[in-house]
Amino acid sequence: MAVPYLACMVLVAAYNNLPPRVLPAIQAVEGGRVGLTRPDSDGSEDLGVMQVNSRWIAPIASATGVPEPVVRTRLTDDACYNIAAAGVVLATYLAEEKGDLMRAIGDYHSHTPALNQDYQEQVMAAARAMFEPASPSVPAKPGG
Repeated sequence: MAVPYLACMVLVAAYNNLPPRVLPAIQAVEGGRVGLTRPDSDGSEDLGVMQVNSRWIAPIASATGVPEPVVRTRLTDDACYNIAAAGVVLATYLAEEKGDLMRAIGDYHSHTPALNQDYQEQVMAAARAMFEPASPSVPAKPGG
């Protein structure tokens, strides 16, 4: 399965000292795409390829000096910008969790323990499906 925007994901992962497989696995679970917005029950929205939550608009705008409406548009419509933001979000949670990658991955979805754990499991399953080699279904012939 091809992963769209893999070059952006690899660059962002390297820049943020994240494992290169984590962003593609999160994206597979999130199921985002350019232009997609989904409302959350708390009134926020998930935006774009990595479904970055709209609560991150103000901090990103503040850090970059870019107006909030521009940040929102770019998170929604610019795949690599969205991926870069997701990398910063995950790196922020990784620092908060003192290097515990799995908890940080769960935090990307929710800080509620049960939801966090469930999301960790979903991301791990996506990573296995994407990156573990398939078992050969037919044994190799001897000598060949």
